[in-house]
Amino acid sequence: MQSNNVPHFNYHLANPLSMRFGCVEMDGKIIHKIANIDEFYYEFGFTPGMSMAGVLPEEYIWAEYIQNATGNFVVCLQIRIIKYLIKHSEKYGEQCKVWLDAYLKEAVAKAVACADCRMKPICEKLKIST
Repeated sequence: MQSNNVPHFNYHLANPLSMRFGCVEMDGKIIHKIANIDEFYYEFGFTPGMSMAGVLPEEYIWAEYIQNATGNFVVCLQIRIIKYLIKHSEKYGEQCKVWLDAYLKEAVAKAVACADCRMKPICEKLKIST
């Protein structure tokens, strides 16, 4: 999915044997190496308490953002990756602010789906801070 010429981001943390493990991709090209995996997952709303309760980060992200039947949260997933890159990517940090704005506008457009999302308070803070 591409929105307003914003590239599609993906990350690879599920298979430690993959050459792409620990990387963020932009339209299929590796652009960033994730230095702190826990910090990356925290950007998605995953907490240490969830980890202590036995919840796996990838299962959480799958359930909250990908398989969630109440709405299409692909935009939300992209926003989380971009927010991480703003903080951690020297090369793309400034450009990510522009892309974040485009995705936030799309998120506002689908606000009905967001009404019951437990990430809504975090998104509201993002909208205020950008």
